[in-house]
Amino acid sequence: MNITSKIIITDTNIITDLYNAGVLDKFVVLDNVYISDMVLRDEINDRTGDVSLISKMKTVEASALDLLEMQRLSYLERRLSYYDLINFIIARDHEYILATGDNLLKKYAEDHGVEVIRTLKIIQLMVCSQIISYEEGIHACQLLLDAPSTRIPRQKIIEVLEEFQKEAVVE
Repeated sequence: MNITSKIIITDTNIITDLYNAGVLDKFVVLDNVYISDMVLRDEINDRTGDVSLISKMKTVEASALDLLEMQRLSYLERRLSYYDLINFIIARDHEYILATGDNLLKKYAEDHGVEVIRTLKIIQLMVCSQIISYEEGIHACQLLLDAPSTRIPRQKIIEVLEEFQKEAVVE
């Protein structure tokens, strides 16, 4: 996996975490980052982050067939929202990587052959691709640790932070 693969952001958790980590501005301008028009229209607000920045993301519109498939799947997968399902369908049918903080969607997508990433993996990929430096990655992790809305387990953030600190010393 690399940061140049098409990525679809499925929920506001990822966006809020990247905003709180101070790297959303560098992420949203990448050519391969998308958000569904439904999520952008219905779920993005001032609590998510900087709306003007978020609106720079490329949008993907669900086709009529996507919406029919979403309806069909909603009868089978009652625990997943319409937003979850439409993003899953877009990722599955167009070979996008699904970026989600939702555990149910993550498991469902992986069980059905769709690659999933989360906030920390996005930050790691941004560092590996030199979109941000190790120092910026360290700072991003520190900001996540301090952000009260972060739902990422502290230990996972600390592990990535320590990884970046080791690499920064080597360079």
